[in-house]
Amino acid sequence: MNEASSPRPDFVIAGAMRSGTTSLTRYLDAHPDIFIAPKEMGFFTEHYDRGIDWYREQFSDAGEATCLGESTADYLARADAMTRLAEAFPDVHVIATLRNPVDRAWSHYWLQKERGKDDRTFEEAVEFEASRIDQFGPSAEGVFYLFHGLYDHQLNHALALFPSDQLSIVIFERMVEDPVSVYQSLCRSLGVDDRVVPEIVGQRVNRYVTFRSLRLRSLSHRLPSLLRRAVARLNTRLDVSYPEIPPGPAEQLRVFFRPTIEGVEAVLGERIGEWH
Repeated sequence: MNEASSPRPDFVIAGAMRSGTTSLTRYLDAHPDIFIAPKEMGFFTEHYDRGIDWYREQFSDAGEATCLGESTADYLARADAMTRLAEAFPDVHVIATLRNPVDRAWSHYWLQKERGKDDRTFEEAVEFEASRIDQFGPSAEGVFYLFHGLYDHQLNHALALFPSDQLSIVIFERMVEDPVSVYQSLCRSLGVDDRVVPEIVGQRVNRYVTFRSLRLRSLSHRLPSLLRRAVARLNTRLDVSYPEIPPGPAEQLRVFFRPTIEGVEAVLGERIGEWH
């Protein structure tokens, strides 16, 4: 494939997980000048062995779109993924969506719990991860909920790879409060018409759900796509929410993430009042 003429991303939504990446992806993808490849492609993490030509092919359906993007929510937390991205596309624009790391960890835990992937209490999970970090550092095996919220390390690594004008930081809470302003600001950064605001902007598109049967959910993955979607609709509860984080773990995490929040504020050059 001729790299000079083959499609390539102009921007990548790199994470963090459970911080509005799905909503932001849908908002931007609705802009007529923007095309976003299939979400959670995971090329720079899980599928790098498929080669850069395969990656470029994922943008081949862009049509008349002038701005191409990709969205994988764990790139930001994976130093190797960000390094690979910089080596392949040094002028790409990186978008980082960041949520209060305490709330992000709690949301991440409930996502895993409701999918049957973690049967521990949150207190047990946090105690285990904090101990692993103390012993082996933030990238220790088994560290998941805390690791993805260490934004200061992640942003500093990104800024060592990309110029600051190629990094847009979206604060999740501000996107929820004023989605149109955040959307328009990103459109300007990406060089597309910020006067175009699709109706989907501001809608909640990745709601928390639970399942009536985890076993049925697992078995349905083997079904044809139409039948799988039908089973998913019947097996999913949408009118639910997970509980608020208990005061004890919340305070523990506030202390743990205080240096992270201060580090993000230093990068932004402003206080993030929504996180205090």
